[in-house]
Amino acid sequence: MRRRCLFVVALCALSVAWAWAQDVELLPPRDLGRWDVPSGNYSGITPLGGGCYAVVSDKETRDGFFVFRVVQDSLTGQVTDVRNEGFRGVESALKGGRDAEGVAFTPDDSLVWVGGEADQRIMAYQLDGTMAGRELYVPPFLGRTAIYPNYGFEALGYDSVAGLFWTMPENVLKADGQAVEPGVVHRAGLRLQSFGKDGHPRTSHTYMLDAPQSGMRGRQYAFGAVAICPAGDGRLWVMEREINVPKRRLRSRVYTKIYEVVPREGLMPDTLEKRPVAAFVTRMRLFRPKLANYEGLCEGARLADGRRTWLLLSDSQGRYGNKLCHLRDWIRVMVQGGGGEGAPFDD
Repeated sequence: MRRRCLFVVALCALSVAWAWAQDVELLPPRDLGRWDVPSGNYSGITPLGGGCYAVVSDKETRDGFFVFRVVQDSLTGQVTDVRNEGFRGVESALKGGRDAEGVAFTPDDSLVWVGGEADQRIMAYQLDGTMAGRELYVPPFLGRTAIYPNYGFEALGYDSVAGLFWTMPENVLKADGQAVEPGVVHRAGLRLQSFGKDGHPRTSHTYMLDAPQSGMRGRQYAFGAVAICPAGDGRLWVMEREINVPKRRLRSRVYTKIYEVVPREGLMPDTLEKRPVAAFVTRMRLFRPKLANYEGLCEGARLADGRRTWLLLSDSQGRYGNKLCHLRDWIRVMVQGGGGEGAPFDD
């Protein structure tokens, strides 16, 4: 009972803190299974144009990406149809694949860029999935030996106006202290790094993670920044995610927060100012479970009235769990100026 009261108090405090979040509305999620999209490990999404999206999976043994065709209602923005048009890629040089997490698209040369957590490289692919022979020159301080296991590149975005790639590791680097998790809380600064179209590093900024919401680490746990979505005019939306699956799975929680930051070219601030956009928590339920591990974020279709939408894609880890309680592959829409009460914290 005491733990439950503490959780309610913390939830109320967080709801107040997020009351001034940007005017967006989160629509009810849609299960990809309703359109016979196979369950997967979908960890990143980026628009290709014409309603098509490149989607990466972190458990594929091949290197490349899926192509999803997503249809949204032109008035509400809600997803009305999703079609998996297949995987495009090549056999991987790494056993088990590159652990693809982040994905971005450069429209001027039609290349799909995929960040791999297994090799900590960001490599380019043609639209047919073949290797383009190009990659970003990741500096040694962001290389494979600098990260904690499973806490490498998760987030990747491309700002087509500025001609810049943006990426950062999910959690702190080894050089910056212990990985942040319940019981290990400190001022956790992530290295937000930009790259030019020539592939060379540009500016590096400090992005401060929130403290974990979980009091104890469960048997399955992950925490950090998982997606970057350029929002225009130099603004970046960063999605933080904390998933905690304790021994009692019905107590599982996933906390998702989206912040806006504005890194300035040529400036090296100690910390970037974070402005809340949206936040919500999903929970495992015995009936109609809504637990969702969202890892992908990208811009969706424009509505008939000109409003923008964004798509959130979850990683079900192959429907992790059992018949009664398991993760699902959700797609969710966030609408600009939805006119509702904003993004709810508790689902």
